Amino acid sequence: MVRILSLVAGVICIVISLLIYIPGIKKANSIKDKWMEFLDFVLDPFTGLTTLFYLGLLLMLYGLLGD
Repeated sequence: MVRILSLVAGVICIVISLLIYIPGIKKANSIKDKWMEFLDFVLDPFTGLTTLFYLGLLLMLYGLLGD
């Protein structure tokens, strides 16, 4: 039961964080700006909702590999 809840919570965390960052990526004008937005999202894990994304990944990993 805990594994299923952690999978669901992980998916919710990832979806929320991506829904917030996708509009920022879409607003970028050039490919370079889009890559910079993406790299800023992935490589800066301790600011804003990027932490929520990594928390979701950890919850999903626990749900898949736990117990």
